[in-house]
Amino acid sequence: MKSRRKKGFTLLETFVALSILTFVVIGPLTLASYSIRSASLSQNQLTAFYLAQEAMEYVKNRRDINALNGNANWLKDLAPSGGGNGLCRNNKGCTVDIPYNDIQTCPDGGCPKMRYSSDTGFYHQNTSFGAESLFTRKIKLDNVSSYEEKVSITISWAEKFGARSFTLEENIFNWP
Repeated sequence: MKSRRKKGFTLLETFVALSILTFVVIGPLTLASYSIRSASLSQNQLTAFYLAQEAMEYVKNRRDINALNGNANWLKDLAPSGGGNGLCRNNKGCTVDIPYNDIQTCPDGGCPKMRYSSDTGFYHQNTSFGAESLFTRKIKLDNVSSYEEKVSITISWAEKFGARSFTLEENIFNWP
């Protein structure tokens, strides 16, 4: 009598095959998830850098306009003459709405989030239109001497991967 052996998978063979298949599928999914996270973080970091640079250029421009107009206070509209507190020279800092040339001291609760207008492609502080963005921009001036000011611009944002911030610092000088 011939013995008949049934062909098929044993339980152990099935378990090993499913384990291998699971690792083959999970590996690329994990890599794709990490890539999406990295792309989102990179995009937000790049936007934060440009928002900080934009504000630094605005501060330098205000200094240059004041010098060209012969203002005794080279930081007019940003800080008072001497070492006193002002719009941007205080513990709260200030915000600048660059498209509308508006400077405001941050309220006690912190600087408000910036808004983004999809029509113009600009970030701004005007609450009349545009969607609230992820980003908050705080400008702070610290008096170093009568001819030098330390400018600190902090961009912060929260995303689903955690809170982030970027700070740009530079010393500017009175150049008349």
